[in-house]
Amino acid sequence: MRRPARFLRLSTTAVVLVVATGSLAPGAGALEPDPVIVAVGDLACQSLTQGQGVGACRSGDIADLIREIDPDRFLALGDLQYNNGKLSEFLRVWDVQFGDLRGITTPTPGNHEYGTADAAGYFAYFGAAAHPPLGYYSFDLGEWHIVSVNSDICGDEPGCGPGTPQGDWLRADLEANADAACTLAFMHHPRYDWRPFQKWIVDDGTTQFGGSETEPFVPLWEVFADEGVDVVLVGHNHMYQRWAPQDAHGNAVSGGATQFTVGTGGRSLYPFGPPPQPENLEVTQNKAIGVLQMTLHADSYDYGWVSVPGEPGFEDAGTVACT
Repeated sequence: MRRPARFLRLSTTAVVLVVATGSLAPGAGALEPDPVIVAVGDLACQSLTQGQGVGACRSGDIADLIREIDPDRFLALGDLQYNNGKLSEFLRVWDVQFGDLRGITTPTPGNHEYGTADAAGYFAYFGAAAHPPLGYYSFDLGEWHIVSVNSDICGDEPGCGPGTPQGDWLRADLEANADAACTLAFMHHPRYDWRPFQKWIVDDGTTQFGGSETEPFVPLWEVFADEGVDVVLVGHNHMYQRWAPQDAHGNAVSGGATQFTVGTGGRSLYPFGPPPQPENLEVTQNKAIGVLQMTLHADSYDYGWVSVPGEPGFEDAGTVACT
């Protein structure tokens, strides 16, 4: 039986919130716990070799942590298998470390999956769970509506704006589920980043999107803002970040989407960007690997950072009402 309190190494208050809330199962007199998810990206290396320090490959430790938490869903935030997302690489490393978690894994592709043409290895490994060939989909979990967006294709024609297949699908999907009290989106690339380093330079040397790595994702965030998305989970930047609620254009706004960057899956950790720290970046750390854990209540969520055992100490936890 799954234990009712699954937050690990968090505050007593967070644990009490998880235990005290839940939904009555139909025809039952006992509380059914609200769904728990774990999210993290930037994970499995080309080999099973581990190590210590910020440059080590520690995805096996992340897999062990996820098993310990025992969530209802594992949201895998892209760059799941380095270096090129080949099927042979997935079978050599990811399947060994995470294969037993496939039943709870909901993936989204990253740029390293597209190191193989059309992310063929990723789609072959995950099959129907990855929703080939376009890789975006949605589902409900508890009282929440959740959308998985393929951010990697936003940098190619036709992009992800209005009139494009993914852009139109996203708006239609969110409009069709507008009665959901809470909505979460997850994808690989962050709209907000303190370490932009890819400049969308194509093979002929042309710089696209004005040299901005994050510009291709503005149309997605415009839809998020219009349709009231509460939380956006991303990876790509190998550190942990929690941003203030924002609109699509960098303005801190009440009711905006809160972006969590969780690129701490064990591949490596990155240094911070140049000072000053962005005003709307509320919390960040780049010393510990670990995951984001969330409990999805009917109209709110608990969030908490959980480090791999033995990592440097860091805490970030709270409860937020959906808007």
